[in-house]
Amino acid sequence: MVLPIDQPVTVDNAERVFAELTRAVSGSSEDVEIDLANLAEFDTAGLAVFHRLHRALGAENRSLTFRNAGERVRQFLALAAFQEPEREQPARRQSEFERIGNVALENFADAVALLGYIGRVTRAMLWGITHPRAVRWSHVALHVQETGANALPIVALLSVLVGLVIAFSSAIQLAQFGANIYIADLIGIGVTREIGPLLAAILLTARSGSAFAAEIGTQKISDEIDALAVMGLKPVPYLVIPRIVATMITLPLLTLFADFFGIAGGMLIGSASLDVTPTMFLARLAETLDVWDVFSGVFKSFFFAILIAGVGCYRGMETSGGAIGVGRSTTIAVVSGIFLLVIADSVFVILFQYLGLN
Repeated sequence: MVLPIDQPVTVDNAERVFAELTRAVSGSSEDVEIDLANLAEFDTAGLAVFHRLHRALGAENRSLTFRNAGERVRQFLALAAFQEPEREQPARRQSEFERIGNVALENFADAVALLGYIGRVTRAMLWGITHPRAVRWSHVALHVQETGANALPIVALLSVLVGLVIAFSSAIQLAQFGANIYIADLIGIGVTREIGPLLAAILLTARSGSAFAAEIGTQKISDEIDALAVMGLKPVPYLVIPRIVATMITLPLLTLFADFFGIAGGMLIGSASLDVTPTMFLARLAETLDVWDVFSGVFKSFFFAILIAGVGCYRGMETSGGAIGVGRSTTIAVVSGIFLLVIADSVFVILFQYLGLN
């Protein structure tokens, strides 16, 4: 069916033209072709008319095409990107083998992307070590403020509470055996070796790892990362490296901060419930605690920092799907970050035990 258009199609008569075209194509099952050779005038309202007609014909599995369109009209029509109506395909249920295969392929693709990301980060880190002036230290300082100084209150509060809980739950058992003074050993070694580093790392994952994923993810879906590449700026050195360096600086310091307040919370319970005065507690702590106990926790925190910032930035770089994708990337960054922290801590415990360092 060929329909010639020999009148203007503008905002002044768009509704009337649409009604005429609708009446002309109704009652037929043929595809429609509109001849625009005699089209007098055309604007965006006319484009809306053709788009509405295209949708109406598509619902009937009929196509809409054009011929003899001028250059200006062709540019308008290109904006609408008229396509043949998609034929609805019946849904097919996947078998278990197909589902497992698709999951395996997705995981394999994710692993390949992760390896590529690790390689780019490693190369950028080595470049930053050999060319320190190339590192964006002003942004490192900003991220140190965000990940470190702003996290001090919550780290202090939770460290004190965790120290209180551990000491209080142990006080009853220690009192039964008259071993009140050993509360210092329990709190000192437990907090400095395990609780302090892990607590600070988990808090930093929840605060900063999620923030990294959300910030970079938002930049990804708004095409800002592509814009950086167009301007000749590599996204990994520009966005990722300052965050990793800042986290490597702040997490060891947060670990020492958490150690101090965790021990303070245990000392408070020791004084209140076990009759262990602060002087006795500190004297026993000085006898029991050595430099390795504190250093081992700080040593682990360097690796924890790389995991936290690396995972958060990676999930941000892999974001897709708009606002929902940003939320998904943030959630995955926190969950996978905490999971990897626990795995890494377990590896360190086994390694230190094997080397006789515990």
